[in-house]
Amino acid sequence: MVQQQYWKELHQLKTHIGFIELLLEKSESIDRALKIALAIASSSSIGAWVIWNHLSWVWAGIIAFSQVVSAVNPFLPYKSRIKAYSSLLHELEELMIQAEFKWHAIAEGKLTAAEINKARFEVRSTKQKSLKKHIQTTIPTNNKLHAKAEETASQYLANFYPS
Repeated sequence: MVQQQYWKELHQLKTHIGFIELLLEKSESIDRALKIALAIASSSSIGAWVIWNHLSWVWAGIIAFSQVVSAVNPFLPYKSRIKAYSSLLHELEELMIQAEFKWHAIAEGKLTAAEINKARFEVRSTKQKSLKKHIQTTIPTNNKLHAKAEETASQYLANFYPS
């Protein structure tokens, strides 16, 4: 029974890693898209305004919009999330390596139930410390990304640890 609990903890850790990876990718994509949109809007609008003078109100609107986005951009959470998720991801991946290493001894029956239980709570405790260290607010909920992370974790564990 404690072996199964440790396995579930391992699966959950791998799911969390996948979820953080997906959130990191999403944050990087949004941040990149904002930067590209701002660069294109600010640089092309002025040139287009000169060329198509009769549509100056469109170009003025685009420039105004890009200025508003530029002013708001530092307050958007994506830059800080990228930094936090990257750091958290490194620590969780390191923890996963240690947890998988410990799983070998557990699967071989070399540890007692008390030792397995202690190992499981060490994984959980270390994960919680990493979350507390790197995430100052909350992690956004995204059921679609979580389901994808769950599926990826299941595939990973099935590939490396077939029943």
